[in-house]
Amino acid sequence: MKTMRMKNVIRILSVLILLIAAGCSQMRTASRLPSVSGESLTLTPELEELYREVALRTGKVEALDGYADLYVTTPKRKAKAYCNVQLRKSQDARLIVTAGILGWPVADLWIRPDSLFVNDMLNNRMLVGRNSGENLGKIIGISSGFGSITETLFGIADMTEPVSAIESVRQTGGLVSYRVRSEGGAKEFFVDALSKKLVGVTYFDFYGRRTAEFRFDDYQVQQHGSTELMVPREIDMTLFRGDDPAGSRSLKVVYDERIINPDGFTIRFRKPSRVRTVNLDEVEQLPWL
Repeated sequence: MKTMRMKNVIRILSVLILLIAAGCSQMRTASRLPSVSGESLTLTPELEELYREVALRTGKVEALDGYADLYVTTPKRKAKAYCNVQLRKSQDARLIVTAGILGWPVADLWIRPDSLFVNDMLNNRMLVGRNSGENLGKIIGISSGFGSITETLFGIADMTEPVSAIESVRQTGGLVSYRVRSEGGAKEFFVDALSKKLVGVTYFDFYGRRTAEFRFDDYQVQQHGSTELMVPREIDMTLFRGDDPAGSRSLKVVYDERIINPDGFTIRFRKPSRVRTVNLDEVEQLPWL
């Protein structure tokens, strides 16, 4: 009897090891934007019109509800999670995280501009704290601001700066880059001139240092009423810090499916009852990523 039980345990462990190995083999990492090293161009009416047209397209996504794989890479760890992603632009976001190949839910995250709520199902507790880069790093594995996370999961970076804010234009082949003045420093938008798609955007601080880079790929057509929206299926975010100018911290989002701008969409996060509440500021790191 004991021998039979031991064999069953060994079989189960073997299956778990294979599942874990399969999950690790599916790890993906963020890709980087190509460089645009061409000479500075004169801002012609044609280049102005291209900028306006792409800017108009990026402002049409207001909400989404979908499912995506998230891949986090830092100098110390690599992790993958599958999430139900719900977003309302500039308002809030919700991620229901599942872990492992069996897809068990392990966390329910509600991210607001000023606060964070985490239903930690693994430990039967409710985490509440400020929305800060440090706290976001604890729950999703990489430190960033609410706006940056929202843009990454949407796959859209709003081009709200007017044409008058353009400081320089460069072009290499069919890729055009626009460097513009922004409230926090500067941005550089990368546009495919032929398809008129936003390929990516790089953020710079007041000192001209890169702080974040977004790359958008595998665009798909989403129908919303009589309007066709072009949205990327894959989104890469790379963060740069003073002690890490090479950008070794990244988040890759790959959507399986999603609905863009669903009618009457709201986010309903339910705070669990009969669980202890913990201050997120006092927690070091959470285990699901």
